[in-house]
Amino acid sequence: MKTHNNGFSLVEIAVALVIIGLLLGGLIMPFTVQMEQQRIERTDETLEEIKEALLGFAVIHQRLPCPAINKKGKEDCTLSDREGYLPWKALGVGRYDGWSKPFHYRVDEAYMIDISDDNFKAASNLKVINIPDTFNWTTIETETGTSRVAAIIFSYGKNGTPDSRNKTIHYTDGDDATYVTDIYKKSEDPADTFDDQLTWLSKYTLMNRLITTEQWPPEQWIP
Repeated sequence: MKTHNNGFSLVEIAVALVIIGLLLGGLIMPFTVQMEQQRIERTDETLEEIKEALLGFAVIHQRLPCPAINKKGKEDCTLSDREGYLPWKALGVGRYDGWSKPFHYRVDEAYMIDISDDNFKAASNLKVINIPDTFNWTTIETETGTSRVAAIIFSYGKNGTPDSRNKTIHYTDGDDATYVTDIYKKSEDPADTFDDQLTWLSKYTLMNRLITTEQWPPEQWIP
């Protein structure tokens, strides 16, 4: 009498699992990439919202907020011209980027005190350069050597640490605070990875907002 085995052999089960794994891997990888791109875009959007909040703060207080010394987001003006956390409480904005990591913030010391004509005429010691660009056209006027940067807001990205030259100026002060921005790069070598996301507030953008809201020039300057 012949017997029939309706079950699957171990080899057949193993082959089926391999096929299922390949199929799932093909679906999961694009989903992971898609989620990462969404986090990058969300971070960029929040950075722009923060920049708008900085402009609103300047209109009301005639200065830019000081950095926060910790993640609690309270201004601490003893950080004088140093990098700190985003003062999100003063600005009324979210404190985290797309990876649920806190935003960082640096402001030119003069703008922490007040917004004056002298500040606009003076060169900021904050600079932002584009890594591949030897002419530093992003924010630096190469002929005069002056910078148009009033404040910098940025995310350390997925890896949660500053990359490239941003590592060397983390929480330091000095006359040459030059931050870098670049295209998003992932690498097996951490030294070649760049995922910082950065934006800056130009002093001319700041001046334009004050003019359009009739906050510039200050009342005491009007003849």
